[in-house]
Amino acid sequence: MNSVPFSIELLGYIATFLVAVSFLCKSMARLRAINALGATLFVIYSLIITAYPVALLNAFLVGVNLYQLWLLKQKGELVW
Repeated sequence: MNSVPFSIELLGYIATFLVAVSFLCKSMARLRAINALGATLFVIYSLIITAYPVALLNAFLVGVNLYQLWLLKQKGELVW
């Protein structure tokens, strides 16, 4: 039996959608930004449902994506 409220489950589906869609982007900057947003939503979702390993992984991915976006900006290659 599923005891997770629909609004919380919807958050997980939105996060899933954003992460999946990010891989369809041709622009690396757009891929990183959308992926970071999806991973951030996954962190929130997984903390709510107390799935801490999932939260930890996605928090790491948010950091990686933001760092890579920063590197692109430093190189002048931040193209959306």
